[in-house]
Amino acid sequence: MRFWRIFGIVCTTLLLLFVLIAIAITSSSTQGPASNAQPDQLSSAAISLERTACYGNCPSYVVTLRGDGTVEYVGRNYVKVEGPQHSTIKTDVLKSLMDEIARAGFTTIADTYSQEKCRCVLCTDMPSAITRLTTNGVTHTVNHYYGCRCAPRSLFDLERAIDKAANVEQWTGDTSKSGPFGTTCAGE
Repeated sequence: MRFWRIFGIVCTTLLLLFVLIAIAITSSSTQGPASNAQPDQLSSAAISLERTACYGNCPSYVVTLRGDGTVEYVGRNYVKVEGPQHSTIKTDVLKSLMDEIARAGFTTIADTYSQEKCRCVLCTDMPSAITRLTTNGVTHTVNHYYGCRCAPRSLFDLERAIDKAANVEQWTGDTSKSGPFGTTCAGE
């Protein structure tokens, strides 16, 4: 009888220990590597998104967010404002974007999903999004042709997050109805 009581206490203690370890692991992994971005990492950061033209009325522009909160925009085609524009964002917005970049695993995403190197379903006449992250002198660039269906969903999400953080809609206008005039798809 005494054996079973001790056995029950030991089992309960072990179960409680495993639950506490699981909670600790879960809470540390949800923060992501950039949630504690060092000031020098943030100040040296430059996040850039270039959206290219398509066979249609796709908005074409470049936006760059810098670690000091500066936002630089250059509108090219099918946008409300063409040419250079400048604004600023709050540090919290930039930190949040850096967190999102870390969660997306941006630096581990392949550097190209181009039309020439696409290995899956390929559609023609689509725009590209070229995303660059520079921090502490190291740059990672991803060329994302929208007609290549191999790109991870996290890349699409990150591109939208950069647009949102920079508030590009103030210069592009509502682009929800913009896009290619038609596409032809081939592949697997």
